Amino acid sequence: MILKDMIKKIEDKYPLNLAYSWDNVGLIVGDINKDIKKIMVSLEANEKVIDEAINKNVDIIITHHPFIFSKINKITTSDIKGKLLYKLIKSDIAIYSMHTNFDVSFDGLNDYFMEVIGFKNTEILDLNDKGCGLGRVANLDESITLIELCKLIKEKFNIKKLSFCGDQESKIKRVGVVTGSGSDMIKMCIDKNIDVLITGDIKYHQAQDAIDLGFNLIDCGHFESEDIFKDCMGKFLEKSFDVEVIKSEVNLNPFNVL
Repeated sequence: MILKDMIKKIEDKYPLNLAYSWDNVGLIVGDINKDIKKIMVSLEANEKVIDEAINKNVDIIITHHPFIFSKINKITTSDIKGKLLYKLIKSDIAIYSMHTNFDVSFDGLNDYFMEVIGFKNTEILDLNDKGCGLGRVANLDESITLIELCKLIKEKFNIKKLSFCGDQESKIKRVGVVTGSGSDMIKMCIDKNIDVLITGDIKYHQAQDAIDLGFNLIDCGHFESEDIFKDCMGKFLEKSFDVEVIKSEVNLNPFNVL
C-alpha cells in the first residue's frame, strides 16, 4: 500500500477539514510515495513509542495527539522534538495524526467511547455546520445512579481510579461524553438537560462550580478516555487495508496511581 493511497482512504472517512482551526492533523512526517507494510497505532508518539516503532520495523505511526503542535525553528538532536524528528527521518518512519477530526467524526473516538460503555440512542452534543460535532449524548432506557455509572466506567475501560462530583445516589438518565478535555462544555450540558458529563482534565474551581449548580461530573482522566484510540483506529485500519497493524505497547499515561 502506497502511503498517499492509504491517506486518501483514511481522509475519505475522517476528513481533515473537520478538525478545529488550531489543530495540526494529517501527515506530519513522511514520504507520500512510501510503501506501507506495517502500521503502528498509538495515542501519541514520544521517544519510547518511536524506539518501539524502529525496533518493530514499522513504516508509519498513526497517532491521535498531533506529533507537532507548535512552530519548530530547528531540527537538532539537542532539542527533544528535533531529536525525535531526526530519529524518525533517519529511520524512514512516517507519522500521521488525526485529532479533532477524529473526535467529531461519526465512528470516531466519542462514538467508540459510547460503544465500549454500551450506551445507544446517542446524539451529538455540540453539533457543527458540517453535520457532525464534538461530544455525544446517550439517553438511557433506564436510569442508573451516579456511583453505578462510575463503577461501570471503571469496569469497561479498566480504570483504576476516577473522580466524580455530585450526589452518588443521584439518578442518571441522560449522559454526556467528551473524550479528552471537555470541562469547558459543562454549561452546554446543563442547558441540554444532561445529568452528567464524563470527560477528563476537570479543574478544581470547575468542580466547585458544578457542585453549586447541582450538576454531576465524572473525571476519568484525559489519557483514560482517549487510549481507546488504539482499538478504534486499529479496527478501522484492519478492515480497510491489507497490511499488518499493531498497537503500541508503551504505557503513555504520565501519571502513576497508588
